[in-house]
Amino acid sequence: MALDQADVVIVGGGIVGLCTAHALRRRGYDVVVVEQRFVAFGASGRNSGCVWLQTMHEGPELELARKGEALYEGFIDELGPTFEYRRNGGLFFFDTEAQRSIFEEYVDNRRVNGLDVELLDAPAARELSNAIPASAIGAVFCAQDAQFNGQKFVRGLADACRRSGVRIYENTAVLGLLRRGDTACGVTTVRGEIAAQAVVWAAGAWSGILERESVLIPVEPVRVGLVQTQPVNKRSDVILHGPIGAASYRALSELDSFTTDVFPSVRSVDDQVLGYQDMIAQSSEGNLLLGHTLEGPGSLNPHISMAATMAMMNTTLTRYPKYAADGVTGLWAGLVGFTPDGLPIISAVEGVRGLYINAGHSFGNASGPISGELMASLIADEGDADEVKPFALDRPALNNGVIGNGAVANW
Repeated sequence: MALDQADVVIVGGGIVGLCTAHALRRRGYDVVVVEQRFVAFGASGRNSGCVWLQTMHEGPELELARKGEALYEGFIDELGPTFEYRRNGGLFFFDTEAQRSIFEEYVDNRRVNGLDVELLDAPAARELSNAIPASAIGAVFCAQDAQFNGQKFVRGLADACRRSGVRIYENTAVLGLLRRGDTACGVTTVRGEIAAQAVVWAAGAWSGILERESVLIPVEPVRVGLVQTQPVNKRSDVILHGPIGAASYRALSELDSFTTDVFPSVRSVDDQVLGYQDMIAQSSEGNLLLGHTLEGPGSLNPHISMAATMAMMNTTLTRYPKYAADGVTGLWAGLVGFTPDGLPIISAVEGVRGLYINAGHSFGNASGPISGELMASLIADEGDADEVKPFALDRPALNNGVIGNGAVANW
C-alpha cells in the first residue's frame, strides 16, 4: 500500500533528520520525514542542551562543531527566540594541581585552534557560577560554549518544515528499504510504502536496522543518562564540566602533559568503571541537569539502569551537597550513536545508489545543523566534496576501530 512519494525520504525526526529536511526543502526538494515515535523522541529531546566547543578535538571534529554552532543564529532569525539559545560560555573546572598543569597546556592548545578560552582561578570562576563545587581550585572558561532547549528547537524546526511543505509522519516505524536492484527507491513502513529518489538514514542509534539490508553502519547505541531537579533559585547561565571522566576527551588525552591517573572515574555498585561526565547545567526554567552516565553499549533499551542512577546520585551528593534537599523531577535517558573515531557519518553508501547516511552524531547539538547542510549539498551535488570526506562511510577509522574509542557524548 502506498503512503506517500517524494524526492527524498528521511528516516529519523531528531535534530539531524529535521535539519536535513530543512536544508533540502530550501533547495526545492519535496521531502518526507518518517519518525518511529514523535519528533525529538530520542537523544535530541533527552539531553542537557549543551553545545561544548572547548572540548572538541582539533581538526574535523572541532570544525564541524564550530560551523554547526554558528548556524543557530539563523535559526533564531527564522524560528524566533523559542528554543532558549544562549551563548554564555562554559566552565571546565579542576580539583588538583596535577590537573591544573594539564589544563594549562589545554588552554594553549585551544587558543592555537581559535577558541576564546582563559584559565581562571577559583574566585574568578565562582564569579561566573556559584554552582562550582567547593573542591574546585580553578577552571577554563570558553566564551563560545552555549546551551539551548533541544525539545523546543526540534519541535519548532518541525513546525517550520511543515509550513514549508515537508510531510512528517510520526508513530510510523520503518521496516526496511524499497529497492530496485542496487538502487534505494524509498522505504516501507508500518503504514505503507513511501517512494523516493533518495533515502537519508538519520536514525542515530537505530542505524543498525540497516543490517537487514546488508548495509553495515558502524554506529553503536550508548545510553546517556542525567538527573533533573525541580526548579531552584537561579544560580548560573554558564554550563559546567568537571574532571570526572575528563580523560575520555581527546582534546585532553592527546596532550603531551596528560597522564591517565590524574582524572578520576566513577564506579558502579558492582565496582565496574562506569562511563561518566561530570556535567551540571541549568535550564531556563531553573531545573538543574546533573550527570551524566554512559552505559548499555549496543542496547536499544532507553531506560537508565539502577546502577547508573545510583552513580549519578552518589556523585552529585558528594560533589554538590548543597543540592541534597532539592527534589528530583526526572531521570532522562537518550540513546546516542557512537562511531569508532567519534566523528559522524555524512555519506552516500557505495553499492546502494540513492542511499545516504547522516548518523553517529555523538555531539549532535553542535553537529546537527551543519550536518543537514552538508547532506543537502551532497544530494544536490553542490559544494566542495572534500568538506564531507572526513565523514565518509568508507574512511579507514570506521573499518578498523573499536566502537566508542575516543568518542564521547557532548549532549
